[in-house]
Amino acid sequence: MERARGLIQPYVNKEGVIGIYLLGSATRPYRDRLSDYDIEVIVEDAVYDRTPDEERQVFTFKEGIEAGGRPVVDYEFYLVPWLHFVRLTESTHDLFHQPYQHAVVLHDPDGRITPIIEKLAALPDDVRRNRMKIHYLEFLCRLGRARKAAAREAGTDPTINRALLFGDALSALVKLLFLAKGSWASVRHWSEQELRLLGVPDDVLVQAARLYGAPDADEVESLVEAVRGFLDGCGETFHRDMEGIQRWLFFTEEGKRAFERWGIR
Repeated sequence: MERARGLIQPYVNKEGVIGIYLLGSATRPYRDRLSDYDIEVIVEDAVYDRTPDEERQVFTFKEGIEAGGRPVVDYEFYLVPWLHFVRLTESTHDLFHQPYQHAVVLHDPDGRITPIIEKLAALPDDVRRNRMKIHYLEFLCRLGRARKAAAREAGTDPTINRALLFGDALSALVKLLFLAKGSWASVRHWSEQELRLLGVPDDVLVQAARLYGAPDADEVESLVEAVRGFLDGCGETFHRDMEGIQRWLFFTEEGKRAFERWGIR
């Protein structure tokens, strides 16, 4: 964090700066040589409005390091207006919640940004429980449709349809695993690392990764049983009542609203 605190010094005394914090892999134990410093600067709305576009996002590249033939960002400053920052608390996107669970506040002289970051990071229990039911059902339904697509396409090369369905099943499963561990879902490019840090068993993660390789029926059934066992181990019981989940989702206003808010888009 010492370098991050040094990087922010040019911003600390600028007009309208409310607070500064660090997000992303730079705050996590799996940080590597390609990781950059994602630094967000919260400013008063009026100051943001009169700031030129080229000063709202400023980044610098690492020297001598490339990834896929492209330069790698070393650090980035991103200005965020206060009102937009506060409104993030209402977002349904994991992107605007999970990273704040590990945010490092670098500058907050008046204590204004810390309470907002804490609110962004918090996962309400009703949201967690509703989403687990939704994503569990999505996981099973997408697997079922993927297997039907595979049967239709027997003897042919995999199609986009099948790939999308297995991809949706994996996406729903990953969200379910995070929620079962009491966390918002991570950004996709660090999902496995974050799930391991949360203690999700290796056998579940290894089997989940096979979804992108067009698994056979036995592999799918093994994964489903592993997921059920994982949920049992977390003390959950909702997944043992499929009829109850379906009634809640399709026949109650709470379930319908929850699906509209949290279902796969």
